[in-house]
Amino acid sequence: MTLNRHFWTSRAMKRKIDEIIAEIFAIAGLILFFGKREWFPDFYNPKFMAVMAFLSSFLIFLPRLFFKTSDDAEKQKSLNFLQTGLVIILLLNGLGSLGFFQMYKIGFEYDKFLHFVVPFVSTTVIGRFGFQWYGWSFKKSVILAASIVLLGGFIWEFFEFFGDYFLKTQMLGYYGKFIVKDTVWDLIINAIGIASGIVAFAKFDKFRFI
Repeated sequence: MTLNRHFWTSRAMKRKIDEIIAEIFAIAGLILFFGKREWFPDFYNPKFMAVMAFLSSFLIFLPRLFFKTSDDAEKQKSLNFLQTGLVIILLLNGLGSLGFFQMYKIGFEYDKFLHFVVPFVSTTVIGRFGFQWYGWSFKKSVILAASIVLLGGFIWEFFEFFGDYFLKTQMLGYYGKFIVKDTVWDLIINAIGIASGIVAFAKFDKFRFI
């Protein structure tokens, strides 16, 4: 009975944290959308960033819209893990947009950091989710997770091209420079992140860390 109560309490706490983070994204979106241009640094694209903030606020709850809460503890843990991974990815991307991408000026390429961390986290959580929620084999979970994340990486590069060409976002390269070199390295680091995520997923499955 105590374990069951702890399980439901943890779920409620997790949901509350997600709600707070979603509200922070929404507030940031309102400030960016309605704020005066002079409030923000030159490298900001406030309207575009506002739309991405609103989208992030919505995406936080997307897994629970598609996957209903389960009474099965292992399934519920995998759903929580999926949503936690999504929140981490959205927060890291949000920090990049707010200014962390500028850290390349002091020698730290935050963009490359994201191109490793995002595929790493995505591969791990999607693989584990498929394994526990759908009962896929380890091999099937790995192949589908890696394929989804790899495809997502290519789609993101096209999204950057679209943003730069139509919205003047300067997401490609280093603010519009060294585009080809940067894109190639992004895809290579994506692949390294995916491979590392597969290893992490294998370890989690073997030792039941989470």
